[in-house]
Amino acid sequence: MNLTRRHALIGAALAPTLAAARAEPRRQLVVGMSGWPPALDPVLYNHTATRRLMPQIFDTLLRFDHAHDMALAPGLAERWERQDERTLRLTLRRGVTFHDGAPLTAADIAFSFSPTRLNGLKGQTVALETLARIETVETPDTHTAVIRSKGPDTLLEQRLAAWCSEIVSQRAFEAAGSWERWGAAPVGSGPYRVVDLRTDVHVRLEAHPGYWGGRPPFDTLEFRIVPEQAARVAGLRAGDLDLITDVAPDQFADIASQPGLEVTGGAVRNARYLGIDTTAPLLSDVRLRQALSLAIDRRTFVDSLWEGRVSVPRSWQFESFGSSFVADHPAPAYDPDRARALLREMGYGGEPITYRLLNNYYTNQVSGAQVLIEMWAAVGLRVEIEMLEGFTQIYRKPINAIWDSSNTAVLQDHMGHPWRLFGPNGNHVRMGVWKNAEYEAMGARMENVTDPAERQALNGEMLRLLDREMPAVILHASGQFYGKRKDVPWQPGQTLDMDFGPLNPALRGA
Repeated sequence: MNLTRRHALIGAALAPTLAAARAEPRRQLVVGMSGWPPALDPVLYNHTATRRLMPQIFDTLLRFDHAHDMALAPGLAERWERQDERTLRLTLRRGVTFHDGAPLTAADIAFSFSPTRLNGLKGQTVALETLARIETVETPDTHTAVIRSKGPDTLLEQRLAAWCSEIVSQRAFEAAGSWERWGAAPVGSGPYRVVDLRTDVHVRLEAHPGYWGGRPPFDTLEFRIVPEQAARVAGLRAGDLDLITDVAPDQFADIASQPGLEVTGGAVRNARYLGIDTTAPLLSDVRLRQALSLAIDRRTFVDSLWEGRVSVPRSWQFESFGSSFVADHPAPAYDPDRARALLREMGYGGEPITYRLLNNYYTNQVSGAQVLIEMWAAVGLRVEIEMLEGFTQIYRKPINAIWDSSNTAVLQDHMGHPWRLFGPNGNHVRMGVWKNAEYEAMGARMENVTDPAERQALNGEMLRLLDREMPAVILHASGQFYGKRKDVPWQPGQTLDMDFGPLNPALRGA
C-alpha cells in the first residue's frame, strides 16, 4: 500500500492519541444490587433500589454534602438567599442542559414543584411527606426562581436538597404522555441518562456529555439486579461485578481476603424498624406494642448480627439534627420483666401475631427475624412468620401484622424523619395503620417554629409521644455496606443514595 506523505503525517499525529486511549483506565462500572426499582421517578417511590439510581439521573436545586456532615451546597442553583421566613430566592446555573439537550429554565423548576408533579399518579406520592409545605414558585426570569412556603419554614433550604425535590424536564414529562411511559425513561439533568431497562435484570445508564458538574467518571453504568447476596459476592469475586450492595457482616472477612477487593460503608442516617398495624385486634392494644419493643435486647442484636458496627438511636432522631437533637432522650429500653407484666395486665393468652417477612430485602433480614422471634418467645409472645415476595403483598389489606421497614432522615430534623411516617401525609397514615391527632397537632406547631430552643422542646415532646404510643418499633440505625474493587475510587454517602457522578469527592477529576 502506498501512503501519501499527508496520510503518514496524520497517522503519526494520531498515534499518541490512540496509545493514550488504549492506556485509559476502564470507564464502565457494573453494580450488583438486590432489588428492582418499580419506576425511575423520585416522587412516586423512595424504595432503596429507586433511591440508588436517582442521583445518577437527576439533580436538585441544592444538595447535601455527604462528606461534610450533610452541609448544604450549590446544585442547580448556584446562589440562594432568604428574603423572609417563608421565601427563598434562587439563581440558576446557566448552561445546564437536560439529557435531551433542552436547556434548564425556571419554568422547569416551577413545573417540578407543581401539583401535577407533587400530587403524582392517583394523587398519592411520597413527595408530600416533605414538600407539602411549598406554596408557590414564581419565575421572574428564565434563571431565577422564588419559592414560598405556606408559613415560616426553617427547613425550606433542606427541602430543596431532599428526596423528591429532583428537577425534571417539563417538556420531556409532558411529551411522555403518561406516568408509566415517563417512569420508564425519565429525563433529568444528572450525570447519567437512561438507555435501557430490562425488568428484574438491569438498568443501563450512559454518561451525559453536557453535565454541568464536569465529565462523568464512567462512560456507562449498569445496575444489575442480583437478589441473592451469595450470588452478588460470587459475581464480585469473579470480576463480573465491580461493586455490590447490601453486604452482611458475615461476608466482610471473605471479601477483604480476596486480592483487589475491599468492604466500605457504615452506619447511615436511617432507622430500621418494625411497622405495626395498630388497627389490628391484638396490635391495637398499646401494651402489646410496648411489650414487643421491651422484649428486644438491641445491644445483643447489633453485636451479634452487625459486629457492633451500627448503633441504637435515641428514638427517632440523629445527632445530625443539630440544635433540635435531644441528647438526653433515652434509647429504646430492654426490660423483659416489664414486657411480661404488660402482657399479663392485658390478658394476653398466646394469640398469634403475624410477622410479614421478605427474603432479605434488607441486609440480615431473615436472620434478624429469627433472633427477634426467640426474644419475643422468651417473654411469652407468639409471633409467626409469613414469608412474602414483595411490598405489594406486605401492604395487602387487611394487614393485621407487623413487618420490616426503614426510614431515612431526608431532612436533618424531626419533620424529615418520623413525620414522614406518622404525619398527616406520612406513609403509615396513608396506609391507614395509625393516626394520632395529638401528634399531628404538635407537628403542625413545629412546622411554623423557627426558634431553635422551641424546636428542640417540641422534638422532645413528639419523641415522648411516639415512645409512649409505639406506632412502630425501632430496631437500630441502619448500616449500608458495600463490596468493591479497590481500584474503583468510590465513596459512599450517609443515606441510601449512591453517587457515581463527578461531585463525589472520591471520583472528582476521575
